[in-house]
Parts: sequence; structure tokens; C-alpha cells
Amino acid sequence: MCQESKIIATVKNGELCMCRSCENFSLTFNNMLFRFDKSELMQFRDYVSKIDIDYWLAHPAFEMQKRKILVETFNQDLFLIFDEYEMEQLKTLLGINTYDKQAPLSAGDIDYPFCLN
Repeated sequence: MCQESKIIATVKNGELCMCRSCENFSLTFNNMLFRFDKSELMQFRDYVSKIDIDYWLAHPAFEMQKRKILVETFNQDLFLIFDEYEMEQLKTLLGINTYDKQAPLSAGDIDYPFCLN
């Protein structure tokens, strides 16, 4: 792991960092860690931007699953799955979605158990 990293973007479930010495990128998201050079990061960004979220949300095979959006990897036996909120966060980390820093928080942004008495 690199010792001199700079945080480029951060969201509730992850962050994107760049190592100042080797100029590689680390994308930490939930329990996943991706390591990229610049061209690999741009390829991954392009790939994520082209995922048809509406297709996966309507796909009958994942009807009963919490996470319905499937992301294929180069390993034919490994798939990543996300829910709609996680995909939005991943796109924000990768700079695909931009957001207003002054915008109010949504209910999904608040990680707190809520009980009505």
C-alpha cells in the first residue's frame, strides 16, 4: 500500500485516493478495494457510466434481491452487485455524477437507526 496518498473523492461508503509517489489509484468501496493505474481507472469509469441501471432493476432474476445491479468483472466467476444507492455513490466517486455540496442530505445519506415511538 502507498504511504503518500491524497483523497480525491469521498462518499459515505468509500473513497478514491491517488498515491503521490507511484500515481496509482485506490478505490475503496464498502468491502472492496480496487487498484488502478490512470488508464485502468478511466476504463473502469467508462464501463460504470455505461451500465444500464434500469435494465438490472427490471431484471426478473434479481426481483427478490436487495442488490439488483450486476457488474461483470474480467474473472468470469466473479460479479459485483450493487443497489441503486450504491451505484449512485460509485458514480459520484468516479466523477460520473456530480452533486451540489450544499444540497440537503437524503434519508439514505444518514446512517442512523430510526425508530418511531
